[in-house]
Amino acid sequence: MILRDVSATLLVSISSVFTETRTPAAHFMRELEAWGVPVSLLIAPHIDGNWHLAKDADTRHFFERKIAAGDAFVLNGFDQAVQGRRAEFATLPAHEARLRLTGAVAQMERLGFSTPIFAPPRWRLSEGTLAVLPELGFTRALSTKGIHILNTNTLVQARNLSVGEGYGASRWWRSTITRSVERTARRGGVIRLSVSARNLVKTKVAKDVAAAVAVALELGAKPSTYVEV
Repeated sequence: MILRDVSATLLVSISSVFTETRTPAAHFMRELEAWGVPVSLLIAPHIDGNWHLAKDADTRHFFERKIAAGDAFVLNGFDQAVQGRRAEFATLPAHEARLRLTGAVAQMERLGFSTPIFAPPRWRLSEGTLAVLPELGFTRALSTKGIHILNTNTLVQARNLSVGEGYGASRWWRSTITRSVERTARRGGVIRLSVSARNLVKTKVAKDVAAAVAVALELGAKPSTYVEV
């Protein structure tokens, strides 16, 4: 569980890593690695309808190397292509969530990936999804509200600060996130900073997200992953 002391906890996550975004994601992760900051990789078996992790050996090997080095794997849905204007698990009743989660877990396990942590696309988690997660072996769920500890039915309240994936990536928004990181770090809270690898393609975005991480570290935040907290 998260230890409450005078230091903040820093959790950095990256989503939408696939063939076209793997290189900028790798560059960003190397910068954070030099600072001693691990990353939680939000991985789904399918993205955009025409990308499948099972068919992308290079991305699988990239994930395997990063996880072996101390980064974390968090299941990020089943098929992001079905989202449309709504996130995949935002409104699903329990039986539909169970079907999608069962499929996602089975596909990821066939590829050698397993995790007890689930983060729905865009962090939007229906009550039905939350209810069935323990049945499938999940111990934690991540949402817009915070970190759900499923075996104790408790919630660590912590707003997620997202760049991309429906949350925008404009300059003013990135500045807002950096200010929020600073406030949370100063009060010793939990800093949840996430970025879509699609946005890391843009040098200015990658630089600003890294700067937000640097602010947290300068104020004494302790880096961690969702597996460790």
